[in-house]
Amino acid sequence: MALNYSDIGEIVVNEQFHKKVCYDVANNRITAQFDGRGGISKYAVMNKYSVFSAFYSLYTIDGIPLEYMCDKEVRMLGKKQITAFSEKGADIVITQFLDTENNCIYVENKVSAKQDLTFKNVTNFGIDFGSYVQQLLANRLNAGNISKIIGGLMKKNKKGVEELEGMTYIKGEVMGDFYLDIALNGKAFGLESERGFYNQFSYGGQVKAGETKTFRYVVSAGTRSDFTNCNVKSALKNFDNALKNCDAYADGLNCPKPLEGNFMQAYYKSLLNASLSNYKELGKFKGFLAGIVYQFPARTYYRDAYWTVLSVLPVKPELVRNEIITLANGISKKGECPSAVKFNFKNYWGDHYDSPSFFVIMLYDYLVHTKDFSILEEKVKAGKVIDSANLVLKRLMKETDSTGLLVKGGEYNRRDWCDNVFRSTYVTYDEALYARALFAMSEIYKVCYGDEVKSKDYADEYDKVVKAINDLLWDEEKGWFVNYCSDKFVEDNLSIDTVVMVLFGLTSEERIDRMLKNMQDLLESKNNKEQGAGDFGTLSVYPFYKNTEDIVQKSSLPYYYHNGGDWPYLSCVYAYAKLMRGMDYIYPLTRWFEYNAEKGNYTPIEFFSPIHPDGSMLQAWSSTGAFVLAYPEGDFFTKKLQK
Repeated sequence: MALNYSDIGEIVVNEQFHKKVCYDVANNRITAQFDGRGGISKYAVMNKYSVFSAFYSLYTIDGIPLEYMCDKEVRMLGKKQITAFSEKGADIVITQFLDTENNCIYVENKVSAKQDLTFKNVTNFGIDFGSYVQQLLANRLNAGNISKIIGGLMKKNKKGVEELEGMTYIKGEVMGDFYLDIALNGKAFGLESERGFYNQFSYGGQVKAGETKTFRYVVSAGTRSDFTNCNVKSALKNFDNALKNCDAYADGLNCPKPLEGNFMQAYYKSLLNASLSNYKELGKFKGFLAGIVYQFPARTYYRDAYWTVLSVLPVKPELVRNEIITLANGISKKGECPSAVKFNFKNYWGDHYDSPSFFVIMLYDYLVHTKDFSILEEKVKAGKVIDSANLVLKRLMKETDSTGLLVKGGEYNRRDWCDNVFRSTYVTYDEALYARALFAMSEIYKVCYGDEVKSKDYADEYDKVVKAINDLLWDEEKGWFVNYCSDKFVEDNLSIDTVVMVLFGLTSEERIDRMLKNMQDLLESKNNKEQGAGDFGTLSVYPFYKNTEDIVQKSSLPYYYHNGGDWPYLSCVYAYAKLMRGMDYIYPLTRWFEYNAEKGNYTPIEFFSPIHPDGSMLQAWSSTGAFVLAYPEGDFFTKKLQK
């Protein structure tokens, strides 16, 4: 495989045709994955279900199948993948893409003939019935939904192929209220059928020497009676405009600051695309999903959203505003803040120790960098946005002890981002976020409301917490803040999430420099020869967790998940901390991206390991590197709130 980057930011792969080159895309309705062979290897409708269980796209020239070992070039950017190859007297370009709004996938085969020939594309696929049934029952277990399933399994739906206005329309009723429609330009054929839909179709035609012809189709699956419905006949007629929409979206993925070189262009555009692709609107729910595996049910996380919006803030601040309001509506009247807010504004997994702080900090950052103070008075479930921020912080203050620090109660408490580790009592990461939130509320009350009393109350608490963190959690011998500790146990490994102490300036410059130097030596895998897994990126902790009773599931294994895996969002946050101190930050910023692209992961990955399975792709908070490039002055977190 040869991997390159074009001058417009495309990721370019040269490979043999039979090798998959999988590329994930998404818009406001769906996610999909193209396989670099003309196939649609994944297709899921937000808050609904996955569509395909398998998908095969086969090509013939004059009745002879494509030579499977021929060479191809695959280009990927934004919501589009282009696969080009030459075979049997024809140059063929497959373009697959999404527009920004509709629940459909667009596919074009452009055939340029060097001699008279007949081109044919035969496609067959399987349906993920299990996903439909599972999500239907998960959303509402009632007689109506059970009836849909049983009826869908038993009845013989009417399927049909219509030829009209220069196109072929293949209508399919899969089961229950699950439809699957295809519209193709020219003459096409539905072949094998199952229940009420065709799961195999063919199209193509003659192409004369020196001529170029395009063969197109649009496929859509969903529910006809709700937001997922798409008219594929109209979409096919609008194909050229949809392609322009797709290209305009990619052209707009520009960094506010100049970038040097093709790699940095591709890096930035890939990351910004990941955050924007996860923005969804479903009624009043408007926010960023964590990634493509977090859409059943559709939900937005407080912590994921905070790191995600950093890349979006300089280019589309209105989306950040929507996110803040959605999160505010997920806060209970008692001030409890869950891990995430679902599409129906119900909470997802209890009240968390980092979520309240992230909400307040996000609000503060938005105010600092937009001066849109009107958001504070927006009405939400708990009153106004400012009321929600005050409420969650007051609620969190009840979880502190006489030191001022948060006490993460219970022996088996996993309620922060590191949810595969039982981090109890004092957790440096949670304490630092809490301190920043106290500072933020103090500034908001002072600058936006002129309320010196409330401002001082929060400021005094902030000073107390910062002192306690530095007095109780700093390990002078090691030169970093411990991961977590209680009166029974201290986990004193170096955890990358403690870098928030640096971002928010919560300790002395001398300690910051020692801490970052140790992170450079121990967490950057190229420098740590002792860890033994080679040069792959930045470890999330080192040494690995020593108390095996505190680690569960994926984090049970070294180099995996929270136990030393590389989390790109944290690698990039750490890179920004190095940038703030004038240190070389490029390795943690980019190594994870290079490493994954080299092994075939072409969109930002959630987490990865050199020896364990990968996390999910097109992960929203892994876009944090785009934030680093957009704010190269290193002063994002030090700017003051001003009217």
